[in-house]
Amino acid sequence: MLKVMSDYINVSTGLINSHFIENSHNEGLLLYWHKYNGDHIQVREHDNLRWLLINDTLQSVIDTTNSSALLFPHLQYLANQWQSLTSPNNVLELGLGGGAIRNYLFHQYPHANVMSVEKNADIINCYTQFFSSRKNEQLVCADAQQVLKTAHNIDWIILDLFSQIDAPRFLFEEAFYKKIYLALNNNGVLFINFLSQHESQLKQLQQLLFDVFDCTVSPQKVTGYVNHIVVVTKKA
Repeated sequence: MLKVMSDYINVSTGLINSHFIENSHNEGLLLYWHKYNGDHIQVREHDNLRWLLINDTLQSVIDTTNSSALLFPHLQYLANQWQSLTSPNNVLELGLGGGAIRNYLFHQYPHANVMSVEKNADIINCYTQFFSSRKNEQLVCADAQQVLKTAHNIDWIILDLFSQIDAPRFLFEEAFYKKIYLALNNNGVLFINFLSQHESQLKQLQQLLFDVFDCTVSPQKVTGYVNHIVVVTKKA
């Protein structure tokens, strides 16, 4: 049983540690539990940390005293990528989770138009009740593929549609990435948080992106995690 904050947070990095990730479904106070379309969704809390789990898999963590802080290593890596780029005007986030990315973007880029798309209404309800840092405009309950059909002039698309290790089938379909390509501005950037334990899946993704974007991508493995971060830019 974890009892002190040092059991949750690595003091030297400010990020949550692997021990907490593995035990998060049994830790803290249960604030919310619901079964939705076969998925068990829960929100738990300890001191100033609050987290979302789907089927006992940790999805998102926020610090309630600083909701824009990014506590996952892969999110910190993404933030480093974003900070090296020109501030965006339009951002499309596909997959909401506990809204850590959304909260960060609102804080860092207050003038950007940020739309977050999540098809699970219960996840949206959890976000607005337990994780939101501001008004919830541009928070859309819809299928990502449908939204992409009409999306345009997007500077950044952030693809984070994983609740478990098994990826949705359309993430391996060329048609999906063609929709993303068309939605992006010239020099627009696609960021993918890709969860995979199989090298073949990474190679398949790389080939898809090469076919659509006409460039070679190099997924970056997050040390100690199954996350791979993929960044690809639409050529002008």
